[in-house]
Amino acid sequence: MLRYGMLPCLVLILAAPFAQAKDVSSQQAAYNNALQQMAKVEAEYKSDSQAVIDTEKLIEKKKVLLAEQQKKVELSRTKYTEAKEKLDQAQLALDKAWKD
Repeated sequence: MLRYGMLPCLVLILAAPFAQAKDVSSQQAAYNNALQQMAKVEAEYKSDSQAVIDTEKLIEKKKVLLAEQQKKVELSRTKYTEAKEKLDQAQLALDKAWKD
Protein backbone atom coordinates (compact mmCIF):
# COMPACT_ATOMS: atom_id res chain seq x y z
CA MET A 1 0.00 0.00 0.00
CA LEU A 2 0.95 3.58 -0.56
CA ARG A 3 2.20 5.56 2.30
CA TYR A 4 0.53 8.84 3.12
CA GLY A 5 3.74 10.79 2.39
CA MET A 6 3.86 9.57 -1.18
CA LEU A 7 0.26 10.45 -1.95
CA PRO A 8 0.84 14.18 -2.48
CA CYS A 9 3.77 13.42 -4.79
CA LEU A 10 1.68 10.98 -6.76
CA VAL A 11 -1.13 13.54 -7.09
CA LEU A 12 1.33 16.17 -8.35
CA ILE A 13 2.84 13.78 -10.88
CA LEU A 14 -0.56 12.78 -12.22
CA ALA A 15 -1.84 16.38 -12.32
CA ALA A 16 1.23 17.78 -14.13
CA PRO A 17 0.00 17.04 -17.69
CA PHE A 18 -3.29 18.82 -16.93
CA ALA A 19 -1.41 21.88 -15.66
CA GLN A 20 0.76 21.89 -18.78
CA ALA A 21 -2.27 21.55 -21.00
CA LYS A 22 -3.91 24.47 -19.24
CA ASP A 23 -0.71 26.52 -19.62
CA VAL A 24 -0.50 25.70 -23.35
CA SER A 25 -4.17 26.55 -23.75
CA SER A 26 -3.76 29.93 -22.07
CA GLN A 27 -0.63 30.61 -24.16
CA GLN A 28 -2.56 29.70 -27.33
CA ALA A 29 -5.37 32.06 -26.32
CA ALA A 30 -2.87 34.85 -25.66
CA TYR A 31 -1.27 34.23 -29.05
CA ASN A 32 -4.64 34.31 -30.81
CA ASN A 33 -5.54 37.58 -29.07
CA ALA A 34 -2.20 39.11 -30.07
CA LEU A 35 -2.71 37.88 -33.64
CA GLN A 36 -6.16 39.48 -33.82
CA GLN A 37 -4.81 42.72 -32.38
CA MET A 38 -1.99 42.68 -34.93
CA ALA A 39 -4.45 42.21 -37.79
CA LYS A 40 -6.58 45.09 -36.52
CA VAL A 41 -3.61 47.43 -36.11
CA GLU A 42 -2.19 46.41 -39.49
CA ALA A 43 -5.49 47.26 -41.21
CA GLU A 44 -5.55 50.62 -39.43
CA TYR A 45 -1.95 51.30 -40.49
CA LYS A 46 -2.70 50.45 -44.12
CA SER A 47 -5.79 52.65 -44.07
CA ASP A 48 -3.89 55.57 -42.53
CA SER A 49 -1.02 55.12 -45.01
CA GLN A 50 -3.46 55.16 -47.93
CA ALA A 51 -5.09 58.30 -46.53
CA VAL A 52 -1.68 60.01 -46.46
CA ILE A 53 -0.97 58.94 -50.06
CA ASP A 54 -4.39 60.19 -51.20
CA THR A 55 -3.89 63.51 -49.41
CA GLU A 56 -0.45 63.97 -50.94
CA LYS A 57 -1.91 63.36 -54.41
CA LEU A 58 -4.68 65.86 -53.72
CA ILE A 59 -2.16 68.45 -52.55
CA GLU A 60 -0.15 68.02 -55.76
CA LYS A 61 -3.30 68.48 -57.85
CA LYS A 62 -4.21 71.56 -55.84
CA LYS A 63 -0.70 73.00 -56.35
CA VAL A 64 -1.13 72.65 -60.12
CA LEU A 65 -4.58 74.23 -59.91
CA LEU A 66 -3.19 77.07 -57.78
CA ALA A 67 -0.45 77.78 -60.31
CA GLU A 68 -3.03 77.88 -63.12
CA GLN A 69 -5.27 80.22 -61.13
CA GLN A 70 -2.33 82.50 -60.31
CA LYS A 71 -1.54 82.79 -64.04
CA LYS A 72 -5.20 83.49 -64.75
CA VAL A 73 -5.40 86.23 -62.12
CA GLU A 74 -2.29 87.88 -63.54
CA LEU A 75 -3.87 87.90 -66.99
CA SER A 76 -7.11 89.28 -65.53
CA ARG A 77 -5.18 91.97 -63.68
CA THR A 78 -3.45 93.01 -66.89
CA LYS A 79 -6.77 93.17 -68.75
CA TYR A 80 -8.31 95.13 -65.88
CA THR A 81 -5.46 97.64 -65.85
CA GLU A 82 -5.73 98.13 -69.63
CA ALA A 83 -9.51 98.52 -69.42
CA LYS A 84 -9.14 101.01 -66.57
CA GLU A 85 -6.66 103.09 -68.61
CA LYS A 86 -9.04 103.10 -71.60
CA LEU A 87 -11.92 104.15 -69.33
CA ASP A 88 -9.84 106.96 -67.86
CA GLN A 89 -8.91 108.16 -71.36
CA ALA A 90 -12.52 108.00 -72.48
CA GLN A 91 -13.58 109.93 -69.37
CA LEU A 92 -11.00 112.63 -70.10
CA ALA A 93 -12.18 112.87 -73.71
CA LEU A 94 -15.81 113.12 -72.56
CA ASP A 95 -14.97 115.80 -70.00
CA LYS A 96 -13.10 117.75 -72.70
CA ALA A 97 -16.04 117.43 -75.09
CA TRP A 98 -18.42 118.86 -72.49
CA LYS A 99 -16.11 121.80 -71.80
CA ASP A 100 -15.77 122.70 -75.45
